Amino acid sequence: MTPACLLSALLMVQTPALPAAGGPATHPGSLPCDPLDHQPLLLGPTTRAAILAHRAIFRERTEQARLPEALVARWQAVKQPLTLVAVFGSWCGDSQRQLPDLLALEAHPNPFIEVHYLGVARDKKLAVSAWPKGCPPQKVDRVPTFFLFATQPGGGQKLVGSIVETPPRPDQRMAGALVDLVERGSLAF
Repeated sequence: MTPACLLSALLMVQTPALPAAGGPATHPGSLPCDPLDHQPLLLGPTTRAAILAHRAIFRERTEQARLPEALVARWQAVKQPLTLVAVFGSWCGDSQRQLPDLLALEAHPNPFIEVHYLGVARDKKLAVSAWPKGCPPQKVDRVPTFFLFATQPGGGQKLVGSIVETPPRPDQRMAGALVDLVERGSLAF
């Protein structure tokens, strides 16, 4: 076991490892390690705190993500119940660049926006049971992918939008794209 895998295992015991069939090797009592970079992986449902503790790049980039006050105010102004699911790969450069904007937004909680993080291995497979209750599982081809679900009368969730890998506009940060997404999603009622 590499030192990085051992350290991560000690820090991350609360994050379940859910390796896919044929997925990365696991070590007893530790997180699975990526077969290419030999670094620990977060797989399945996880938390903001676990991601920040997992790899220094997430922590460093989240600390560097200076969000404009107006953007934070828009995030906090959403008053419709929404579920935002971020499917990411802890091994993935795009996830390491884009996910910190959501981690920074979530530092300013909005009780109407429920955020869930789902880690995947390079095969991007997720167990149906990994998805938040009421959210229909979605196919994931690229990471990160952000899925937005609106809570329907009766509690069911309906997919109302997504962002795949990068913001839709070249001049936009992921934080701005996510705020645009939740604002549009709040109008889905």
